[in-house]
Amino acid sequence: MMNVLVLYQSRNGHTRAAAQAIAQAVQSQRHFASVRSVAEVRSTDVAQADALFIGTWTQGFILFGVKPAGASLWVPALPSLMNKPVGAYCTYRYNPRGSLNKLSDLLMGQGGRIVAQQAFHRDRLDVGMKPFVQSVLDAASGDRL
Repeated sequence: MMNVLVLYQSRNGHTRAAAQAIAQAVQSQRHFASVRSVAEVRSTDVAQADALFIGTWTQGFILFGVKPAGASLWVPALPSLMNKPVGAYCTYRYNPRGSLNKLSDLLMGQGGRIVAQQAFHRDRLDVGMKPFVQSVLDAASGDRL
């Protein structure tokens, strides 16, 4: 059984709902999952995790640039991700554009090993959920061998 940490940064609750759905998908695979806001995470939480999911919402305008909301501020404040497998995710309303790549770059700079990315439309959080979760669990399982 793996220990999975699901982190989120949310403004209106959509990304928190995605984090909870990710945790439920992890638990359905008989693994332990805890959900925390990025503001609440401690280095011991990361150290005890076999895998992490880290996400935020997107902000901006399609014509002027879309980005992961506030990630350039909160990602550097995270504890070291210790080369753990990370699934980067975001929630969006219209189009996430390059938000996932920007978030992933920031998370790699913090020591994360990005193994999967997923953008969830805020009204259809289930679309793409199972394969996204499974790919991160598979990567973490391979690390444990």
